[in-house]
Amino acid sequence: MGQGQTLSIVIPAFNEEAAASDIVRRCLEAREVICRDTGLERVEVVVVDDGSRDRTREIVASFPEARLVVHPVNRGYGAALMTGFAAASGELLGFLDADGTCDPLAFVELYGALARGADMAVGNRLHGGSRMPALRRMGNSFYALVISSLTGVAVTDSASGMRLFRRELLRRLSPLPAGLHFTPAMTARAAALGARIAERDIPYAERRGRSKLNVAADGVRFLRVILGMVFAIYPLRIFGPIGAFFGCLALGYGVEPILYYAARGKLEEFMIYRLLTIVTLACCGLAALCFGCLAQSLSDAMTGRRTRWLSWTYMPEAAAGLGGLLGLGGVLLNSRTVVEYVTSGRITIHWVYVLTGGLAVIFGTMLGCFGITLALVRHLPGGDGRQARKL
Repeated sequence: MGQGQTLSIVIPAFNEEAAASDIVRRCLEAREVICRDTGLERVEVVVVDDGSRDRTREIVASFPEARLVVHPVNRGYGAALMTGFAAASGELLGFLDADGTCDPLAFVELYGALARGADMAVGNRLHGGSRMPALRRMGNSFYALVISSLTGVAVTDSASGMRLFRRELLRRLSPLPAGLHFTPAMTARAAALGARIAERDIPYAERRGRSKLNVAADGVRFLRVILGMVFAIYPLRIFGPIGAFFGCLALGYGVEPILYYAARGKLEEFMIYRLLTIVTLACCGLAALCFGCLAQSLSDAMTGRRTRWLSWTYMPEAAAGLGGLLGLGGVLLNSRTVVEYVTSGRITIHWVYVLTGGLAVIFGTMLGCFGITLALVRHLPGGDGRQARKL
């Protein structure tokens, strides 16, 4: 790795006239050192002016060795990066912010992480020597904790604006948002897809010019996109706890009627409301679990991942078979009730049998539909796990 390859450094810039000249100059000056220390053949610098209303464009244009790409109107941080990546020629893509906070020489260390097997190398700004404001440090630490907890991939700086990765990784991570939440979304999706993320401490200085980040509004947007990215890959991590919650409530609420029936062989009339509540909770729980499993199967088919127990060969048949048995059991339990109603127009059998049989039919229908739909998902590309790919 390294020989014959080109690194493209993309710099998105929006109203950065205070820092633009310095960061472009430093990137151009760093090219020789980066090539010497990494073995790369060439380093190009691509600056995307994202509809700036100050002198940013004119300042960047004064550096003929840097390639300037212009958005006539502001389209957002992420959109500027994607434009830069499309315009870049390198097999390796890197980017850093135009505010002068990051040192382009840190790409040498980030390249070393890629050479040792990482899929994406991220510049970690959350260390003792960083000059990041305390509030932003707290927010970034929180987002990293959320990503690490939900994906199992250890992340320290989820929103770092300095990264290096191979071009092919970008295709796996797309689509990504156009705004400032591009970086946390990128981290969340890479972690959820099982990418090998390596973080390296980088110098982080105080920014030049006015920050575009709104701590409150962008903070909420960051959290929302992180959760959206992770749960798009792992939908069962939403539906699973919901289903388990309703199921536990149903079981807990059903203990007293079960014990009462075991001791006396009957249920009292006033307990019908409790039984209706139990049926409702149980149906909600099973519905959430079935939807979660189907959504997870679809996500696995789309991303090439595999959820081990869902990929069990006979899962569709087992679910459909169990559903059929439950449905048949419910029908048989209520067969006398149906016959009595048809022949006499009235029902004398205790309501608990009607309720129990009805619940069995509902559960059977849900499981049967789940099994059939899961079998259909298996016919999608990647649905059987045979086309599973790793990053």
